[in-house]
Amino acid sequence: MRREYPGVIGVLVHGSVARGEPGPFSDIDMLAVINRGKKPSEFSYFDGDIHVGIGFLKIAELEKEFTDPKAFFWARGSALATKVLYDPKGIIRRVLLRWKGAKPPHKVVEKSLWDAYYYMIEYSGKMRNGWRKQDDYMTRHSARIIAQCVERALIVLNDISIVSENYVWHQVLKAAKRPRHLGTDYPLALGIDGTRDTSKVYRSALRLCKETLRLVREEFQSRAKHRRFRELLAEPLEKHGL
Repeated sequence: MRREYPGVIGVLVHGSVARGEPGPFSDIDMLAVINRGKKPSEFSYFDGDIHVGIGFLKIAELEKEFTDPKAFFWARGSALATKVLYDPKGIIRRVLLRWKGAKPPHKVVEKSLWDAYYYMIEYSGKMRNGWRKQDDYMTRHSARIIAQCVERALIVLNDISIVSENYVWHQVLKAAKRPRHLGTDYPLALGIDGTRDTSKVYRSALRLCKETLRLVREEFQSRAKHRRFRELLAEPLEKHGL
């Protein structure tokens, strides 16, 4: 890596290997951090039967994730479960140390909740359309999107660091601030708890949507700063058919 890409200032490994819990079929996810110049293209190869993936990131991009609503909670969780392989100047270690103790800025929290709230309303309408048209795919797809938005909202409200995509739902189920029927409705809407009964998925996703929207309103309405988000939070859910 150092020979072919002289701009590399650090190399990280993350995923199950970094956490010390790889399975017999686990791959190795590596990230090379560069300081300047054009970012190389990602590549991968096989070391025997093990798939090794190499990605590249500029140090400026790593720093930017501190203020990115889409990346913050994932990046902070990744910092908790990342192993530094190469970092001669200690630059990467200092960035990861900042990540581990970082608190989300209000802008990150508000933008994350606003997006989740908006899309839950939008996809509840799509789900109801699918149900009326007896379109199982549209109904189930919309239910899954709602469950994913619920994930995002609960991660933000509970300030959760996402250690791995494999454990997101486990972390969400343990959230302290949560919808009343989360344990029943979330696995059904997300598709983890499989069922051939679409009506059951529909009811669970609709209830999960309503309960989460109310939770966001209760927890954040008094703290919302953006006028349009405050107006959205003030609208009765009945206006949106909920």
